[in-house]
Parts: sequence; C-alpha cells; structure tokens
Amino acid sequence: MKTVAFTTLGCRVNQYDTDARRGLFIQKGYEPVDFDSKADIYVINTCSVTNMGERKSRQLIRKAKRTNEDAYIVVTGCYAQLAPDAIAAIDGVNLVIGTNNRHKIVELVEQLETTEKQINAVRNIMEQATFEEMPLYGNEIDKARAFMKIQEGCNNYCSFCIIPYTRGKLKSRRVDDIKQEAQRLVDHGYHEIVLTGIHLGNYGVELPGRPNLAAVVKELLTIDGLERIRLGSIESVEVSPELVELMATEKRFCSHLHLPLQAGSDAILKAMNRHYTLDEYKELIRNLRARIPGLSVTTDIIAGFPGETDELFEETLNTVKEIGFTHIHAFPYSKREGTPAAVMDNQVPEAVKKTRVALLNEQGSLGLQTFAANLVGKPAEILIEREEDGWYEGFTNEYIHGRIKKGDAEYQIGDIVGGTVVSVDGEFVTIA
Repeated sequence: MKTVAFTTLGCRVNQYDTDARRGLFIQKGYEPVDFDSKADIYVINTCSVTNMGERKSRQLIRKAKRTNEDAYIVVTGCYAQLAPDAIAAIDGVNLVIGTNNRHKIVELVEQLETTEKQINAVRNIMEQATFEEMPLYGNEIDKARAFMKIQEGCNNYCSFCIIPYTRGKLKSRRVDDIKQEAQRLVDHGYHEIVLTGIHLGNYGVELPGRPNLAAVVKELLTIDGLERIRLGSIESVEVSPELVELMATEKRFCSHLHLPLQAGSDAILKAMNRHYTLDEYKELIRNLRARIPGLSVTTDIIAGFPGETDELFEETLNTVKEIGFTHIHAFPYSKREGTPAAVMDNQVPEAVKKTRVALLNEQGSLGLQTFAANLVGKPAEILIEREEDGWYEGFTNEYIHGRIKKGDAEYQIGDIVGGTVVSVDGEFVTIA
C-alpha cells in the first residue's frame, strides 16, 4: 500500500481542502502517514497570505525531498496558484495544482507514474464560476469538530490582500449539498460543524434564489444529533438580523463570532479598503451583546499597515481596550506584490510591527482573562477533543479552552460534557 503525507499552512479553509484531499487518497487505497515520516507522496498545501507563509512552504518542499528523495512531491494551494512557475522550479516538485481542479489530485499523481515529466495543473482561477465539491470522505476517525467549507472566493479586494487573486470570484455550495454532507458527518459521530469560507458572510449571493447564511444554519438545525453549529470568520457588515436572532434563540448555534476588525482607526480602515467605519463596527458589537448575553467576540488585526503612525496605532489599541475581545489574532502587515498596499508610501519598519503585535496580543490575553472570569459560577459545556494528563479538554460554546477532570465517568472524543465553571487556569476554564 502506498503512503501519502500531508501538511497545511494558513487558514481553516486550507485545512478543509487538505482533509478533503486526504479523503480522496483514502478512497483510492492510499495510507495517510505523518508528514515527518518517509512517504511515497508528499502533499504540501501552501499559503500566500504572508511572506512567511511562502517561505515556510518552500522549506517544507525541501524537507520532503530530504526525507525521501524518491517520493512524488505535490504542491497545491494559494502560493501554487499565485506563483506556479516559481514552485515548479524548486528541485523535487513533481506536480503543481492551484486552487481549482483539486478533486483530480489522485488522478494526476497516478499520471506521474506513466510520465517522467513534471505536471503543472494550475489554471486561471478567474474562469472558475462554480463551487468545487470536495466532501470530507474518509476522515471520520476524528469525531470532534468538523470544518465544512461552504463558500470559496472573495469579491472584496481589500488593499492588503492577495486572496481574491488566488481564490477567484465568489462561489457558494448549494444548500442541499451542504445539508447532505452535514448529515453524513453527524451519522459518523460528529456533534459540531464549523461553517467556513473565504468570504463566508456573502454566501449565496450568486446562487439561484440567493439563499443566505441564515438559510444554511436553519437547514442544519433540522438535523437530529447535530448539537453545535459554529461560524468561521465573517465580516461585520454581513452579520444579518436573521443570523443574530438565530444565535440569540437557538442554543445549538454557538454564541461566538469571529469578526475581523483589521484596524481600530478610520484612516487605516479607509486605506485598507474596508467597507465599514469604526463607529459602525462598535455599534454592531453593542447591539450583538445586548441581544446575545455572554457572546464571545474574537478578531483579526493587522499591525503596521502602511501609513500607520504611532498615533493611529494608539487609536487601534484604545479601540481594542474598549471592545474587549476574547481573542485577538494579531499579525504584522506583510507586503504582497500585486496589491495596492504594497506600493503605498510610509511602510512601517519590521521592528515597529513586532512591538505593536506584542501590545495587541497582551490586550487579547487580558480580554480572555476578563471574559473567562465572568464565566465562573455559570454552566458551561465542552466538546471533548483530547484526553491529556488526567483531563478531558476541548472548547466551550463560546470558544474558550475548557477542561474537566477525568473521574469515574468515561467519555469519548466528540462527547459534549457539561458542568459549572469553577476556576480559570491560564487559558483554560475548569468545569466540575
């Protein structure tokens, strides 16, 4: 039996793509192994959001070559879509696939056995107008959360972002296909499904009848045995009143939203080509918290965008303190060739970016501690994802790390177990 190893860089959407590819190989009789192992095939799913992502992608390609010089090395994902010739020039690469035609990966790998030539299967992503179906078959050994991609592509064109050029136009999965896969996952033991996409909040705008994200959630709520539905990242301007009402009234719809802020300064938001003002974002948060008590809000923030002075960064820091996020994914601005921001004046030095990221992460930790402290004495549940050192660990409904001491009761991965929050220990809430 031939072995295949996978590794993924970047976002949850990329991880979904990797899991789907793993399923395609499993269906054809291949055995998945750890990426550090000697394998017959290495599949590297690349990221192009930052320069660091591209550098790590190249390092992983060379690592696979060193591990087994006779293996087939397959490179796919955003970096492959963006720079296929650069990828193909790296010693050892046999197959390059971008962000479409991914369902053909096994067929293309098997073609390598009949040809000595490298295959470049990257095509113009802008010509793809429909969602590429790649269900999560063959991955049912993990019974915790299932990440289900329901949308691809983005039409926003933020000035810092390369993703619209690597993922193409907005494409949505049909509601019937989403429900069918969700039912299959639940039948195989999953209790939580996380809906993901590149531009999730714009789901369905190009489909007949224009079904929206709330319509998808309503359909999933009809599935017996599905105990949690969670949303991936969604733009604040796309949080509809219908979604808010569902979250406020339906216990199975997790009270957690990841709403990218990117900057807490109107001047920087405008330069980023973001489609909201700071006041609009703050007003949304106030309304959400008034309607959904206990809502957890997490966010992304870019530090050191071109033109971000000390004063403008101070505005972002004050905004973060005012809102009080449960978690902040802060990262330094990374210049992406081909985007408007890459040629803007007043680029910020790397050392300044690093300092600002640290300050934002500090505020994120304080926000988490404040939120977690307010959970003490209240009921909570965790979806068990692992057992470690005598504890069952997983995430609460609010996307907080939780743990329950292993006692007489035996639980399985994927079980949802409840109790009362009795303490906060670092990033964990302890439930008893």
